[in-house]
Amino acid sequence: MRDWKSFLGATGILVATTIGAGMFSLPYLFGKSGWLAGIFYLLALGGMVTFAHYLYWLALERVNEKQRLLGLVKAHLGALAFYPAILSILGGLTLVLVIYLILAGQFLKPILSAAGASGIFGFWALASLPLFLRIRRFAIAESLGAILMAGIVFLVFFTSDLRRVSGLATVHLENLFLPFGAILFSLTGWTAIEPMFELRNKGGLWKPFSALALGTFISAFAYILFILGIFGSTNAMAPDTISGLGDWPAWKLQLLGWLGLFAIWTSYVPIARELKNSLESDLRVPASWSFGVVLFLPLILVFSGFFSFLGAIGLAGGIFLALQYVFIALVSKKILGPSPVKKFLLNILVAVFLLAAVYEFYYFVVR
Repeated sequence: MRDWKSFLGATGILVATTIGAGMFSLPYLFGKSGWLAGIFYLLALGGMVTFAHYLYWLALERVNEKQRLLGLVKAHLGALAFYPAILSILGGLTLVLVIYLILAGQFLKPILSAAGASGIFGFWALASLPLFLRIRRFAIAESLGAILMAGIVFLVFFTSDLRRVSGLATVHLENLFLPFGAILFSLTGWTAIEPMFELRNKGGLWKPFSALALGTFISAFAYILFILGIFGSTNAMAPDTISGLGDWPAWKLQLLGWLGLFAIWTSYVPIARELKNSLESDLRVPASWSFGVVLFLPLILVFSGFFSFLGAIGLAGGIFLALQYVFIALVSKKILGPSPVKKFLLNILVAVFLLAAVYEFYYFVVR
């Protein structure tokens, strides 16, 4: 019984970490690229991240979890890799906060239609308040956020008319690569590996690969339910999904708005604190400066007008998160000295994520 509780608890940690704001970009991208392309990316990237998570787990096991990802990069790949790794992690965390602020503005519209920029500012102020408090962990907030996200999925799916799901193209070749970054963003959960590892060490004999694969599968399945529910609810596909639901009943929109606001608030807080702690511990930034960066940089980026929801998702997933998985693969390869087959698969993983980062940079920055 204890093993099952530990196994389910670890799987739940991965699901809670994985399911998040990225799912609101998926219906639009499935419509743009075609359902077959979207399903292919979900399955292919789901398999890739599960493989990367498993190897990272084995690497932590080999070093007895004495170091985390940044420490492992510095110890095994050198200082030249350490600073790009810092940039990819800090840049990714910052863009996630930007994404949440953009989403907050959309969730507020059904509740306060005239909120506009003031609504984003109000959410930012409320979400930033816990940074002033001396609270060490927000694990409960992460779990609550996952429960509320699940509530959104069930609300959308079970109140939709699935008979409306028709006419979705199989593949649009001109947009074939468009979903990569957003789907990677939606499936990313490597930060859950360390707490899962600790939970197993406290009393569990289950196989880690099973928990990692199941957690990723549950997340992907939840995304499919959400996508089907959206296509069964509206014909107007918006990049952030929410702004295309204008034909929903007012009560349903308001309930979705409240659920969404609470869900992203519970995620914004721990991510902001993680960014602040990373600046202070990894880059030795003074506390007052790190506090100012975390507090104001996401807000400045949102109101700069440079970032759209889809653009921020693409950059975060396609560049910063792709590079994070490159570092995970390289560190695991260095520590484990894997078999020829695993080494070949790792090299493919590194090549895919590097090519994806180059493409996303071209698509969202250069083009």
